[in-house]
Amino acid sequence: MVAGKAEPAMPGRLYVHPDSPATGAHWMRQLVSFQKLKLTNNHLDPFGHNSMHKYQPRLHIVKADENNAFGSKNTAFCTHVFPETSFISVTSYQNHK
Repeated sequence: MVAGKAEPAMPGRLYVHPDSPATGAHWMRQLVSFQKLKLTNNHLDPFGHNSMHKYQPRLHIVKADENNAFGSKNTAFCTHVFPETSFISVTSYQNHK
């Protein structure tokens, strides 16, 4: 079987929630919404996605220090994966409803 050249793997992308950083009490006070998160396959967008590729969103919870700083090598974190959120990106989607 002859196949074309594969597209290079895209680097992992990180979306920081607009309320971050915040205390645990803040996060427990109300629902956490990601409705402002946008996905695109626009090649001009450096954060775009490749069509016909499978993606698995992950939720990273990162412990910030007393100065609300995070990202050092010794930062504690945990990652949650929800298999039901995996998706395959497409070029266009048409809903006839």
